[in-house]
Amino acid sequence: MSDIVKPRLQMTMRGGQLVPVSALYEGASSSPRLAGKGNVLSGPNMPLARSLPLLQSRSRNAVRNNAYAAGARDTYASNLVGSGIRPDWKNEAIQTLWDRWIGECDADGVNSLYGLQSLCASGQFEAGEVFTRFRFRRPTDGLSVPLQLQLIESEQLDAGYSRAMDGRLIKMGIEFDAIGRRSAYHLWRYHPHEKLTAQMNVRVPIPADQIVHVYRQTRPGQLRGVPELSSVILRLYEIDEMQDALLAKQKLSQLFGVFVKRKPGEFNEDSPENFHGELVTDGQGEEFSEFVPGGIHYLDTGEEVQFSSPGDIGSAYTDWLRSELLAVARGAGLTYEQLTGDLKNVNYSSIRAGLLEFRRRVEALQAYLMVHQWCRPIAAKWLDTAIVSGAIALEDYWELRSAYLAIDWIATKWEWVDPLKEEMADLIAVRSGFKPRSEAAAERGWDIISLDRAIAEGNQSADDNSLVLDSDPRAVNKSGTLQKDALELIKETEED
Repeated sequence: MSDIVKPRLQMTMRGGQLVPVSALYEGASSSPRLAGKGNVLSGPNMPLARSLPLLQSRSRNAVRNNAYAAGARDTYASNLVGSGIRPDWKNEAIQTLWDRWIGECDADGVNSLYGLQSLCASGQFEAGEVFTRFRFRRPTDGLSVPLQLQLIESEQLDAGYSRAMDGRLIKMGIEFDAIGRRSAYHLWRYHPHEKLTAQMNVRVPIPADQIVHVYRQTRPGQLRGVPELSSVILRLYEIDEMQDALLAKQKLSQLFGVFVKRKPGEFNEDSPENFHGELVTDGQGEEFSEFVPGGIHYLDTGEEVQFSSPGDIGSAYTDWLRSELLAVARGAGLTYEQLTGDLKNVNYSSIRAGLLEFRRRVEALQAYLMVHQWCRPIAAKWLDTAIVSGAIALEDYWELRSAYLAIDWIATKWEWVDPLKEEMADLIAVRSGFKPRSEAAAERGWDIISLDRAIAEGNQSADDNSLVLDSDPRAVNKSGTLQKDALELIKETEED
């Protein structure tokens, strides 16, 4: 029997000693610096199932009570959605019907579709995820399309509800079929943190095709979303605690006026003792024990006041706060200036560089979070419902459904520090054919059909009143010179 040759352990020199090569990854070592840091292995969902409710609660509390957290949420939503991510249907009849429906789509009757988009983005930032349920209505309800949307907070899907029963697998409230597709969401009928009796609140399985689940997936197989402030919640609370401590210190320092110390045997008739040598009281037999701002406080014989003198952050406080807020801004996905509103050390180049990086991230989130996860399934369900209900007639719809749903979703155009340069860049891009007019119009809140109609009406009004406007490209070129046709028109008018 041949001898088995064991592989030799490779060694390397470090500090004059031989060290196994396998220890070259210091991040995987057991040194004291790494003790207790990331030693527990876990999949993408186990930490979520245990931590999500508390993370959501602390994130919502931070948004309610911390100005930086509230501002971060609003900045995130306003940049992600703006005035709305709008579809270009490329079909006038569909576009007209859509424009009617967006004002009546909210099941709560509060928001338009684009208001729901903003609410969805805010909820995803604050809680990590948000659900939208399709609510089908009766034809007698008088809607242009018998469909409405109901936004549902994340807490209505219990992250701890996981089990296998009757051949079904339920993980974190989501039910899966035999091939791993989502088949249902087991939602609480009412919000579990509202004051309702246990008998009224039960779990209801909602078919997955009636739910739109919006969340940012950061690991393959991750089923639920994480609040965007998760990595910086501790810093936000510590900033609050530091500011409270400094404020308390300032208040306490203003309480002290003068302390009078008496020598043994000394008696002062102005002291707070009466003629019998007893302390003056407040009239109810209680001695004075609190300091009065700017007051004169007498001490008993042999007594003296000593104050603790902990290390003072002093002048370094501003630098400390800035470094903490830089970390918070990074964790929240914003720039420091957006988080704080501090533009003291900003110039054109620095703010543009920061905004470019931020807007790349926002454009990615718009593409795969808002458009792919939210807008596309809603538009598809809406158009299917419109066809089935007879709200619109398209004879070839079911054969060409994918073509009808090939929609361009246009986000609000970014505003820059120098808008003239951006407008000129748009003009050059459209004139050179690198950007369609429909996209440029949608970025400004127009669909191309409505824009062309408005331009035609304006031109007709100018012609009816014999106006030659400097803004009319039919009559005046970009340098302000009258076009040939306009000159001939003027000449003919003068001859008549």
